[in-house]
Amino acid sequence: MELNNCGGATTMPGELDEGRRSFVKKVTATTLALGVGGIALQTGRFLKPNVLYEPARAFKVGDLSIFPIGSRIVIEGRGVEIVRERDGIHAVSLTCTHLGCLVKQVENDPDVAYACPCHGSTFAHKGEVLGGPAPKDLPWFEMYMDHTGALVVDTSKVNRERTKLVV
Repeated sequence: MELNNCGGATTMPGELDEGRRSFVKKVTATTLALGVGGIALQTGRFLKPNVLYEPARAFKVGDLSIFPIGSRIVIEGRGVEIVRERDGIHAVSLTCTHLGCLVKQVENDPDVAYACPCHGSTFAHKGEVLGGPAPKDLPWFEMYMDHTGALVVDTSKVNRERTKLVV
């Protein structure tokens, strides 16, 4: 029987192999556990919906009675103004077509209804560009009445013909 002399300690030949074997087994088990854990983590991320929760694009703005003829009411948090005139009602976007700033109402000018505080674009009462860097008019959004009689604005649909909801 021959003894190994490893760094001053005397070991049997099989003991040295057992130390290497247990080390390789531990490294293999650790690698396997990390791989399975990584796969489980990625599977969990795949199964969880990756959704941005945004407000609905179509929303109720209220009953027709809260919009008297001649009124211009801003719907806070939605960037929309509801305009009621004698011949109908429509929704104007308050998002500037230049860089997306929210335009402000102008009270003391008969020609200018909206002004962009960011870059100075001005818009008429129906949303037409009067001046500034804005390339397009303020869009109108589709409006309709639902089955309960409430007015609904759908910001996902632009009213390109600029037709009013006749009520």
